[in-house]
Amino acid sequence: MLDEVINMKRIQYSVYKRETGSAGGKAKNDIFDILSEEGFEPSYTPSNNRYIRVAQQIKSIIAINKDTDLVVQYPTISNNVMKLLCKKMQRVVKTTAIIHDIPSIQGMGGDRSRESKELSYFDNIIVHNRKMGEYLKSNGYRGRIVELELFDYLHDATREITSCNGEGIISIAGNLDKSKYILELNKINKCRFNLYGINNTLDLSSVNNANYLGLLSSEEIVYKLEGDYGLVWDGDSITECSGIHGRYLKYNNPHKLSLYIAAGKPVITWKKAAIADFVEKENIGITVDSLEELNNIDLKKEYWDKRKNVLKLKKRIAEGYYTKKAIRLIYK
Repeated sequence: MLDEVINMKRIQYSVYKRETGSAGGKAKNDIFDILSEEGFEPSYTPSNNRYIRVAQQIKSIIAINKDTDLVVQYPTISNNVMKLLCKKMQRVVKTTAIIHDIPSIQGMGGDRSRESKELSYFDNIIVHNRKMGEYLKSNGYRGRIVELELFDYLHDATREITSCNGEGIISIAGNLDKSKYILELNKINKCRFNLYGINNTLDLSSVNNANYLGLLSSEEIVYKLEGDYGLVWDGDSITECSGIHGRYLKYNNPHKLSLYIAAGKPVITWKKAAIADFVEKENIGITVDSLEELNNIDLKKEYWDKRKNVLKLKKRIAEGYYTKKAIRLIYK
């Protein structure tokens, strides 16, 4: 736990915990629990009633005083409540934002100028990686920037996970509806794919080398993900990560990377993705310009060395290593 500072209270803005069926909910819940271990008390205990929660938010913001270190997971708050929080932070609080997403480049309709203004109220921000930090600097952020490197994924690292046979079967987990490239997987005829996640729009009947295995909770999927590799790819095409969702990979660390590591799977990703540097540095997978390259790559080569490196990181993210390291750099 962080060293205590006289008369300094450590608060984290509360997260309403619920299973969302997507990575975002798991990431926020895990960071909340890790910060709790580090001595950051919740700002309030969220009610299941939405209207009561709004009242709780306003009351908790008013209660923040000048002797407070505040950590906020961003963006997790409505625009109106965020405005109130920013006014309070300007006057009395030392603050840190842990960035989950940048909606303006994520394709979620965010306003770049509003995001820049909101983030300017924070003394420190924890970003996914160097490229995200550079982007926020170029948009005017002048505070301290700390790189997370990898999202933690709290789980039981001693519990058995599905075995890997090194045959090169590739798993894809996440929101399949926004991953139209899946419809082109037939062109990668050397490989077979296991699909997990939300799928309300894709007709997979013609993708004969893919097997849809349904939607599993973020807690359950770690132990049941079948295959040898996990694929971190997004967008409309297998030749590059295109479209809004694909281009976002140049800036963010997808939470599915942490899921695959927790499940003991080496990864395959785009060479231009922000996470490519980390994957290559840690030797935990393969980077490609196009998924069509997989037709000519020996996925068995050095597979077990890569998996051994993955299992080292699996233990780290099970214990909250990366979040703790980042927050301790700020609040020594």
